[in-house]
Amino acid sequence: MAEETADLLFEIGVEEVPADTVLPALGQLERLVAAGLSEQRLGHGEISIWGTPRRLAIIVRDVAAHQPDLAQEVKGPPASAAFDDQGEPTRAAQGFAAGKGLAVEDLEVRDTDRGSYVFAMVAEPGRDALEVLPQVLRHAACSLSFPKTMRWGSGDFRFARPIRWLLALMGRDVIPMELAGLRSGRITWGHRFLSDGPVQIEEPAQYLSALEDAFVIADHERRREMIARGAQEAAEEAGGRVRLDPELLDEVNFMVEYPTPLVGRFDARYLELPDDVIVTVMSGHQRYFAIEDEDGRLLPLFVAIRNGDDQGLDIVRRGNERVIEPRLADAEFYLTEDVRTPLPDRLEGLKRVTYIEGLGSLYDKTLRLQRLVGWLCDHVRQVRPGAKEHASRAAMLSKCDLNTNMIGDTKLAKLQGRVGAEYARRSGEPEPVALAIAEQYRPLGATDEPPTTTPGRVLALADKIDHIAACFRLGLRPTGSADPHALRRAAQGIVRIILEARWRIDTPEFIAAALEALPEPDAAGAVPAAEAAAQMEDFLARRLVAELQSRGVTHDLARAVLGAPCPDLLDAFDRGLALRDIRRRDEDAFRLVVIAAERTANIVRGPKAEEELALDARALTEPEAKALHGAFEAAGETMRDALASDAERDYEAAWEALAGLREPIDVFFDEVLVMAEDDAVRRNRLGLLAAVDDLFLRLLDVREIVIEGEPQ
Repeated sequence: MAEETADLLFEIGVEEVPADTVLPALGQLERLVAAGLSEQRLGHGEISIWGTPRRLAIIVRDVAAHQPDLAQEVKGPPASAAFDDQGEPTRAAQGFAAGKGLAVEDLEVRDTDRGSYVFAMVAEPGRDALEVLPQVLRHAACSLSFPKTMRWGSGDFRFARPIRWLLALMGRDVIPMELAGLRSGRITWGHRFLSDGPVQIEEPAQYLSALEDAFVIADHERRREMIARGAQEAAEEAGGRVRLDPELLDEVNFMVEYPTPLVGRFDARYLELPDDVIVTVMSGHQRYFAIEDEDGRLLPLFVAIRNGDDQGLDIVRRGNERVIEPRLADAEFYLTEDVRTPLPDRLEGLKRVTYIEGLGSLYDKTLRLQRLVGWLCDHVRQVRPGAKEHASRAAMLSKCDLNTNMIGDTKLAKLQGRVGAEYARRSGEPEPVALAIAEQYRPLGATDEPPTTTPGRVLALADKIDHIAACFRLGLRPTGSADPHALRRAAQGIVRIILEARWRIDTPEFIAAALEALPEPDAAGAVPAAEAAAQMEDFLARRLVAELQSRGVTHDLARAVLGAPCPDLLDAFDRGLALRDIRRRDEDAFRLVVIAAERTANIVRGPKAEEELALDARALTEPEAKALHGAFEAAGETMRDALASDAERDYEAAWEALAGLREPIDVFFDEVLVMAEDDAVRRNRLGLLAAVDDLFLRLLDVREIVIEGEPQ
């Protein structure tokens, strides 16, 4: 290749893969190809990834056409083994030199910390990119992981779906490679039904336009925008506006290659169904978008996205309308049958539904939720008596919708809670009870809002802590990326609810209440309650660290804040943000205070862990010790006042009080021998430092702070 750089294009053509696997696979492909190019010393520019249900593609701009030469220093045998007493090379030196393609005279003897050794400078000439790219691309393709994989034909290769073609180009040259019995080329394929046949790509720059001519919009970001805009325009033309659910939009995006919107209609009688049910039937069963009027009321219309052009669109529309009617009729039947039984009357049926094997039924869980709701209402000052009554009633009814026909339909199962709220209203329950039932599972993810009502917050916290406690007690902790019981989401939900509500809850006591409510688990892998409690505290702390880091708190400061023995997650969060601002405002001043406090912690943490250190202020004789004690008492009084309020705590004032201890600490260490020979004197001096260390621990564990330039 004459050019110094060229664009690289790699496309894996497949049978239609599940929509939710495309984007993660593209992310993996980008990381793997970038890592492979780096490993092969091939510089490059911008990377773009594109995907459809039938292709995973990556283009890398300006890839170097040739590896740079590599000069590498190689350590050989000890000099004593490489040369004899007369300085003549031995067979060891000759063999080492020959193995590196060098003469013995090219070897160099150099002293190391382990003695003198022979070294050789080995030059490895760079290779053409076309020689090394096949292994880069093959390794990337073989390393892609999917939730489920399959084999086809007689080979052992596994992928999400069978691979049908490989497109691999470096500029105008084909990158020769084989994978799954296929050879790479410059051929791709357009839309399965609309294109005329194979599409030849002469160079990477043609890829997107050539596929668009073959009715494939390969750029998934552009395709998503087309779907959203087309759905909006189609809904407006029909006299409404589309409800664009982002998750549904993402799913539909990776189900089509050439999107064309159409508007369909259903019988207006189905508008008697709850909105959530109608929208979920359309999205869950058929991947349709709902249409509403300007006041937000649903219209008997929907937007479907066809994978094709607008030919025969009326026929497609009628087909979609015929399909949605039976689905809505099913939901109508479920509702009619379900409301025949008032929601409270379904409580007894929960005794026949297992919650988690080894921990009883959903009825047992309901009783635990009522107990935990009561505990929270008694321990959170913001909860009023009326809210406690509603939260308790909501806890009793919270799982009753799980044995209804509506939730029994797997496509509608995600309506749990919201269906329960609707049935609670129809059973005559107060609105606060219904709202709490609807909010019990929130937040459902990072983009979902936490509950907003007090009974909803209480019930959601109780439900999540019970779920975590049950799983941890049974030894079902998340491992790596595997979290089948969604425990990370539950823990993150607890953190977000507490921070949003600004509730102060003693975390260890809350965890203990949840564990005490559980029966003794009947399972082989059960974990002792004390061990489970420690694991749960750490698990929640990790979620809070992530929340702090998302707000610009550095990892070391987040660990320092959580290292302080304070059981209140809200307090830890507020401390983290306050100390973040203090550190940013004057990094040098912050560092000097931490260094002084760290001197204290380093000398006293060991003795403090072994025995209780008591301070007798009257026995302090040195002026420096008395000065430190006086500064300690003044700082302690200031901190008590600053941190006394549950509503607002003045962490700035508390830190200023601690900062005032820096100079007395430094003077004390310069003038006073802490580890005196006299046992009583030594213990009293350590007692003074222990008191100072405990004061700092009210805000942070200084030993977790990373000071630039200090060894870790």
